[in-house]
Amino acid sequence: MIPELEEEICEFLKSEKLIKIFEYLKGDPRIRGLLEMSNIVLVHRLKYNDHGMMHAMITTRNSLKILDILSGEVVNEDWRDLEDSKLIVMTASFLHDIGNSIMREEHEILSVILAKPFVEEILSYFYDDSSKAVKIGSMIYEAIMCHMGRFEPTSVEAGIVATADGCDMEKERARLPFQLGRHDIHKFSALAVERVDIGRGEEKPLRITVGMKDPSGTFQIEEILLKKIKGTKFERFVEVYADIAGSERIRFI
Repeated sequence: MIPELEEEICEFLKSEKLIKIFEYLKGDPRIRGLLEMSNIVLVHRLKYNDHGMMHAMITTRNSLKILDILSGEVVNEDWRDLEDSKLIVMTASFLHDIGNSIMREEHEILSVILAKPFVEEILSYFYDDSSKAVKIGSMIYEAIMCHMGRFEPTSVEAGIVATADGCDMEKERARLPFQLGRHDIHKFSALAVERVDIGRGEEKPLRITVGMKDPSGTFQIEEILLKKIKGTKFERFVEVYADIAGSERIRFI
């Protein structure tokens, strides 16, 4: 699955410079080590869902897809452009969970701290203007800080990253912790989710449709995705639906 994800991500990035940043993020052994440690802590010790390289890649792909749909809504300040927004959501999405390598509690804050040296390296490569670089860095840190929906951001990019993170709920993500012995509503609901479709909406710019085999999957929407959307004030951009096998479509927001 990773080669397909890489191809999708590069199609959204288009810019050679952005693709080089993506190559840095997925190829740096320090980042890979932090993502691997995140899964040691969360999957193997705590029996949580995947928070490693695959999750980082899926969240990055989701963020760039959402940004592509919302491109006309996002860049509303004259000091930055769409390429800057792509850099922000890609970098924040890839690094948002590395704080789990230390502990789950307050991992958003730990992720910002651990991300700082990588972000500074990226910004020094991408920007000649040091003033703009620190502004972009601030937006990356905000998106990382707000991805759980516990802190309210001021940028659309932060809402994109939180929503993209919440969309990684398909059943494959829960199989390993389920096999390792954690059998609770989090895992049963995740195993019920067959697909998550991100596309254009009708009443709002974005639509997220979650296909599931039984109603237990609605827990993933209510307790994870919607909390991230509402916590980042992203409701104005997105419609959320559930398609339950054998039932009618349910709209949440």
